[in-house]
Amino acid sequence: MEISGGTSGIAEMLLQSHADEIHLLPALPKAWGTGNASGLRARGGFEVAMAWENGQLTEAHLHSTLGEDCTVRTAATVSVTCDGVQVETEQSESVVTFGTEARKTYALSVLS
Repeated sequence: MEISGGTSGIAEMLLQSHADEIHLLPALPKAWGTGNASGLRARGGFEVAMAWENGQLTEAHLHSTLGEDCTVRTAATVSVTCDGVQVETEQSESVVTFGTEARKTYALSVLS
């Protein structure tokens, strides 16, 4: 059975992973104003779950399977925690970078 490219197209609207960056909600359709997604895979060994309201990211969880550094691009400014502890990050306008450990999950919380 052949699977259409529709599923991968939908995933690309929610998450893009290239050039060593994970871009969250790069092309969210206006009709999908509020929602969530989980089970998305990103390069570097990351599993991604996220939620959004009014077209804006509200939270994301990235599970590191390999322990690679993680660079996330999002329109929101975020803080990063792991096991309830603040993670040291490097941030510029819309990009946050942080180190990860394999088999750990990192929570991104949008700062107001």
